[in-house]
Amino acid sequence: MAKFQTPRGTRDFLPQDMLRRNYIFGRVRNVFERFGFVPLETPAFEDWKLLAAKGGGGDEIKNEIYYFKDKSGRELGLRFDLTVPTARVVAGNPQLPMPFKRYQIGRVWRYDRPQAGRFREFWQADADIIGSDSMLADTECIAAAAQCLKELGFRDFEIRLNNRKVLNGMVQLAGVPEGKSQDVFRILDKIEKIGESEVMAGLEKIIGREKAGKILEMIGTKGGKGMLAGQKKLMGSIEIALEGIGELEEILKYARVYGILDRIVIDFSLVRGLDYYTGPIFEIVVKAKNNIGSVMGGGRYDKMIELYGGKPSPATGMSLGLERIFEIMSSEGMFKEIDKATARVFVAPARDEPKLREECVKLTGKLRGMGIPADTDFMGRKLKKIFEYVDSAGIPFMIILGEKELKSGKLTLRDMGKRQEKRLVFEKAAKLVGSS
Repeated sequence: MAKFQTPRGTRDFLPQDMLRRNYIFGRVRNVFERFGFVPLETPAFEDWKLLAAKGGGGDEIKNEIYYFKDKSGRELGLRFDLTVPTARVVAGNPQLPMPFKRYQIGRVWRYDRPQAGRFREFWQADADIIGSDSMLADTECIAAAAQCLKELGFRDFEIRLNNRKVLNGMVQLAGVPEGKSQDVFRILDKIEKIGESEVMAGLEKIIGREKAGKILEMIGTKGGKGMLAGQKKLMGSIEIALEGIGELEEILKYARVYGILDRIVIDFSLVRGLDYYTGPIFEIVVKAKNNIGSVMGGGRYDKMIELYGGKPSPATGMSLGLERIFEIMSSEGMFKEIDKATARVFVAPARDEPKLREECVKLTGKLRGMGIPADTDFMGRKLKKIFEYVDSAGIPFMIILGEKELKSGKLTLRDMGKRQEKRLVFEKAAKLVGSS
């Protein structure tokens, strides 16, 4: 009989992995809601014209969209990110109060080459602020991402910051024709993936060797706030670049208030490949043994709501790459306290007898009614086998119920970690299990 596997670039997540992933989802959701973001959900698939719109993701992303027709011949595609559907929602709901602070945690799909930390079906966690043109909104999104990472246990990470307006000024200074700037950005975005020499070769084909060399020289610096003064001098009177530098200065000012300034690095090589970015762009890179790229990316996209038929609305946001976060946390051993079963206690009959089984079910229900996750045996196993199961499942406590316990009114509570047993009345046993 044939064995079926998951499609390439997709995965199954067995219970231990899902416990870990749900832990990540829960922590991230908690931070987003503490920052005042409200939840939003959108369909897995969208109208093809929406996903492929000029000025949206761009031609490169367009080629990665899972495209299909339904039985009525409608052209559809699986969403490639969570930002485009959000822009559609805002464009179609002008009554939403502004600023609209939304978060969404969900699957997205891209027909990409699977590799470390990159899959064709993957999860993102987005937080966006729509309706504010203040750099405070951008800083709020960056700070929320940083807080998520801190609460997941990350300590050593770097926030990289740039501005598309500064990049526009650079290509203008280098003499790049306006119509070719997006092509230049797409190649520059691959610099970490393919290296400077390959980027140089790609740029030469589009704008020639001299212009390519100028651009690589301009983007080849990174550092702190002091770099902006030098960049301002270099840009001279190029208005768009000076505007972008001013925005970066404003973000740095707010970053000090948020307590994240020491983590920020101005990186003029940061591009972000999606076409819809219009201002500040940012990424977070975690310093770990398993270096698989950035774990957060985002930026300002002030034209997108209007692109999808809404009124002009400034917008900014960020997306956490949950797959990469999961991969790093797994390889760094950051899940030690999470690798436990959902049940806190397992109620087991001392012998496989109908009366004892019924009493175990009653006791299990009583514990659940008190908010304590509890489970019981459905297999008719002997007590020794139940011990082995509870131990292997990582359930921290076990209650043993036999004739002796029923007569005395005291339960046998076993701490599976300490390998210790106590005889306790139900109330004390429940309190101990629930508080540990």
